[in-house]
Amino acid sequence: QPMKNRLPLLATARLMSALPSLVSAQDATREPDVTVPAPAVNPWRIDASATYSRGEYGLTEDTEVYVGLLNIVYETKSWRFQTGVPVLHIEGPATIVGGGAGVATQPADSSETGLGDVTVSGTYKFGPLTRAAIDTDFTAQVKLPTANEDRGLGTGKVDTYLQFDARKTFGRVTPFATLGYRFLGSDSTYPLKDGIFASLGVAAPVTTSTTAGVAVSWREKIVDDQDDSVDAMLFAQTVLTEHWRVLAYGLAGFTESAPDFGFGAGVTYKF
Repeated sequence: QPMKNRLPLLATARLMSALPSLVSAQDATREPDVTVPAPAVNPWRIDASATYSRGEYGLTEDTEVYVGLLNIVYETKSWRFQTGVPVLHIEGPATIVGGGAGVATQPADSSETGLGDVTVSGTYKFGPLTRAAIDTDFTAQVKLPTANEDRGLGTGKVDTYLQFDARKTFGRVTPFATLGYRFLGSDSTYPLKDGIFASLGVAAPVTTSTTAGVAVSWREKIVDDQDDSVDAMLFAQTVLTEHWRVLAYGLAGFTESAPDFGFGAGVTYKF
């Protein structure tokens, strides 16, 4: 039975976490308006998003996945801690595997709704490590088996992700990259493989309040007889006020292991 390697929940959470850093890096290239000390910043924020994706994933019928995701984030100069709580609605024969649609265990006309797998993560921000002033972060994330395995909303196993993120601003353009490794819970029902994942992208301000960019992601196959997952994402984030930001993105897959397409939107509130 085919299993696929699409991670829309994790990708959305990472994108919403990374964009404030990219915007800050670009803002740092501008001269400040005043020289008085900045006020203390509240470290808490909330990210809320809704996403949709659709694909066959190597099966004979399409599977549609709707995700509502709430992230609670605590961030300081050197650390970021995050908890993500998803609610899923899935229509079609696939089960949620590794955060995305996968093995066919449901009837083609099935429909399930419920809590997904909660994620917790911690990020250490190294800052510029070399004379090249490349900002580097390290993140460890754990996916907890809170979803109902019998209803196809998860695998009932713990997954772990380790990743490095790097970014460097050149004028008003910020290239960024991710390199990581995943450890997927596996058994006879879900014989999943650990593997590497990576992405490359670039972001730039298009107005005084909006940043846009593109990212291409690759993930190693999670079973021996399937292909790797490759997709591309276009995104934009707008700063509305001191406290509010909004995000929108569209996604297209290029292999059977990725969804045919997807899109989503989110909002961030900084206390």
